[in-house]
Parts: sequence; structure tokens; C-alpha cells
Amino acid sequence: MVESVYIHIPFCLSKKCVYCDFVSMPYSRSISDRYLDAVSKEMSLCGLPKHKLATLFIGGGTPTSLDSVQLKKLVKTIGRNFDFHEDAEITIEANPATVDAEKLRVLLELGVNRISLGVQSFNDAELKLLGRIHSSTDALEALDSAKKAGFENGRISIDLIYGIPGQNMDDWRKTLDTALMLGVTHISAYELTLEENTPLSGLVKKGPLLMPEEDEMLRFYFMAEEALENAGFIHYEISNYAMPGHESRHNMNYWRRGEYLGFGAAAHSFKDGKRWGNNEDVFQYMELLEKDRLPAVDICELTPEDAKREFVFLGLRTREGIFLSLSKVAEPAMPDLFVQDDLFLRDDLFVKGIAKAAAPLIKEGLLQISGCRLHATHNGFPLLNSIILRLLAGAGL
Repeated sequence: MVESVYIHIPFCLSKKCVYCDFVSMPYSRSISDRYLDAVSKEMSLCGLPKHKLATLFIGGGTPTSLDSVQLKKLVKTIGRNFDFHEDAEITIEANPATVDAEKLRVLLELGVNRISLGVQSFNDAELKLLGRIHSSTDALEALDSAKKAGFENGRISIDLIYGIPGQNMDDWRKTLDTALMLGVTHISAYELTLEENTPLSGLVKKGPLLMPEEDEMLRFYFMAEEALENAGFIHYEISNYAMPGHESRHNMNYWRRGEYLGFGAAAHSFKDGKRWGNNEDVFQYMELLEKDRLPAVDICELTPEDAKREFVFLGLRTREGIFLSLSKVAEPAMPDLFVQDDLFLRDDLFVKGIAKAAAPLIKEGLLQISGCRLHATHNGFPLLNSIILRLLAGAGL
């Protein structure tokens, strides 16, 4: 049974940030009201039996661009279709400039118990270059307001970005030091990547801006890892750090190939061995649902080989890596946080193929085996994409 749901809210208070390639558009009260009606219709057309969720993630865009009345409307829609486990993790993404004491209070009253703030940097020049609408002061005030409203430190996550054009190591260290002084227990540190057809990509191609070289990107990466791990954070996924017990349960479900449903334009789902996404055009999404038609597109039924590839490249994103053992070996007890797929644990040929392909990568110090787990090493983690390509090719996948 699906216990995780994602809802995409594609609205932001201003135009896209220069690096963003997510489906988003400027906030409009009338369009967002219509959109929320469409999300409600999508849920009702799915005909799901009402059951309990373990995680809910409301992302975007900027979900907190919605006003308090609209947020209540959205939560009411969710409540008509789903119940929650008593310890459910309910997360909302927020831009620091879109939250105040009143909106935060409303979110808590509605049952939201975790907030992910898109801080990105505590350097105003970097924020301006990225096209963010908030300042470093706004970010600090939003974090303070979240704590005062009742979000515990353990329920506040912040996003940071490194590799910003013009950023140096001192700039990045100052942002990390500021983040560590705030008492949050989850930090996502993302490498800035150039996405096609974004303003940033155009600026870099024309020459005014230069992206850091690969070796400098690695220095940014290792600086974050060292600073955060020294402060007690666990580097539990390639871009994510958490104090013990504060990992994102919703995202761990993705990386362990757990089932989930996505609602809203461009939202994705995975259920019964099938993956699909919704129409990415916000207006087409709404029009389809207004005609009582589901917006699903690109429905893909995974083959066993597809599933095995996913098992490898998603699982290796995590510090625990993937469980590999011949079927005669009993699986050790594992935390409930980590789900495994019996299909692969029973397939000795698959296990042997991966083990053989991993051997040269282990000799190079990029992968290692701990017990029955294959996972990236300290030096291998930042090179994970190339490692996975080599591993899958070597295993005939």
C-alpha cells in the first residue's frame, strides 16, 4: 500500500530563479485557486481507498506562495482522501520571503510538522546572482520565526548551494558556519548544475559568468562534508546531511524504491512496478482535470532489468548503499527507514554480477563492502555518477 504522497505547487512570488528548471510560474490568486481545484479533482478521480500515509511532501515551486486560506483548502483536500499515521512526517517547502508568524502558525495547526527552507546561501551577493527574492537577513528571520511558531529544530531543514559563479572557499565556509550556528538538524548541500534553457546557462555560455572547475567543485563538496560531519551530521545521502534520527523519511522512500503517488502538474508516481508523470503544462493539467481526465503521461512499466538498474543507482546514493548477499545468507536486521526489494535479494546471478563488476572499483578505492552492503567510499561518493555507469555496464545492465 502506498504510504507516501507528493504534491506539486508550481507557483512562486516572482519569475524563476536563474538556475531553476522545475515547473513553476508566477503566483496568481485566480490561477492558483483553479489549480487547487484541479488537484482535488485528480485525487478524487484516482478512486483510491482512504488509507494512512507515513509521509507527505508539498513541494514546488514555492508552496508557501499560497495564502493561508489556500493552504487550508489544500490540507482539507488531502484530509478527504488520506489519513495519517500518528508519527507521520508532513513536510512543506518554503522560501524564506514567503513565511511569517501567521502563516507558520497556520501550517502547524494544519498538521505540517517539518519545514524545508530554501536558504541556498547566507551571502547576499550570491542570492542576488541566483535571482532569489530573499536576503540573508530574511533567511535568518524565517528560521527564527519557524522556531518561535513551534517548529522544533529537529523539524527544520535548510537547502544550501555551492559552486555559484564567483563563490570562493571562504564564502562557502561562512555560509556553512552560519548554518551550523542555527541549530537545524537537516541540511541539503547541492552542487549548482547548469540546466539547459535556464537564464544561468545562457549567461555562462555568453561568457559573463564562469562556473567553477571540477576540482574546485570537489573542494566545495569536501569542505561541506568535513564541516557538517565534524558538527555531528551524518552524510546519509550524496547531497543530504542529518543529525542522527532526522533523515528525511519521505526522500528515503524514493531512494529505496518505495511506492509513492504524486499529484499536481509534473508530479511523478511509482506504483505496482509502473512509473508515470503528470502533464508538465500547468494549464493543460487543469484543462484535462476539468474534463474529468487524468493528466498522467509517459506511463512506463518497468522490466526486471529496469528495476535492478534503479535498485543500484538509487541505493548507492545513500551512505548505507545496497544490500548484496547470496540467498543462502540471512539478511541482518535493518532499521525500518531502509526498505529492500526481495526480488534482488533472491537473485544470485544479479548479486554475483554486481559483485564482479564492483571488484575493480573496490581496488580503486571508490566502492567498499561492509558486511553485506556495497557502498561508495569517502572518495567515491562525489564521483558516484561515473561509478554507477561503470558498475551497471560491468554487470551487463
